[in-house]
Amino acid sequence: RLIGIQTLLNFYVTPVEGGTYAHWGASARLAAHGLGRGKHCARVLAALAREFIHTREVLDVNPYGEWNDSMLADEDLANDIRLHLQSLGKEITVDKLVQYLNSPEIRVEHGIDKPVSLTTARRYLDELGYRFTSPKKGQYVDGHERADVVYYRDNVYLPRLFELHKRVRVFDNDGNPIEGPFAVSGHRVIVWYHDESIFYAHDRRRETWYHKDAPATPYQKGEGHSFMVADYFSSDFGWLRDPD
Repeated sequence: RLIGIQTLLNFYVTPVEGGTYAHWGASARLAAHGLGRGKHCARVLAALAREFIHTREVLDVNPYGEWNDSMLADEDLANDIRLHLQSLGKEITVDKLVQYLNSPEIRVEHGIDKPVSLTTARRYLDELGYRFTSPKKGQYVDGHERADVVYYRDNVYLPRLFELHKRVRVFDNDGNPIEGPFAVSGHRVIVWYHDESIFYAHDRRRETWYHKDAPATPYQKGEGHSFMVADYFSSDFGWLRDPD
């Protein structure tokens, strides 16, 4: 603070050709620039200098903002971070922001004295409106919640499955069958479940840091050529296999 105030006053009272003599605002901006700060710092230095002239006291004010405020109070730094994040597109990560803020040129330009941690960078992303999530999708919805699908699931499929389970052998936590009569009379039921996994040629990570106001964008349905692995299994016999 003292260096900033002294620099501002020196610029203001020193008649140097091409300088800012007798120009208060220009002197404040030049002093802030010399400290590696921006316009916000210049305004704070100007206020501190005026207070010092009147009271001969230096207020306990941080040119970045309040002492517990983040460096994003510096508008120039915040704007530089926004531009950097925009250049990263969908490849925004906390690590990349840390590397950017800890680079020598950025630390010198904005007067960053201490290394920026992962926790701090994550907080900056949140303050700038970014959220770690999947992208918003446009022009495609699945049919899992269609009225007819929900009706069939709740009124046909699940009731029938629960009814069959009354005649299914039950196992304990160790996989041993629990002997005893079925809940209802009838033949024993063995339920075979179908399991499948689909692997796509263009499988990739979708979650990253997106701005909370980013619009949904149309995307191509499908992930390229796919390979499906499917099988059947039951609690009684395990995976379905050919005896041979």
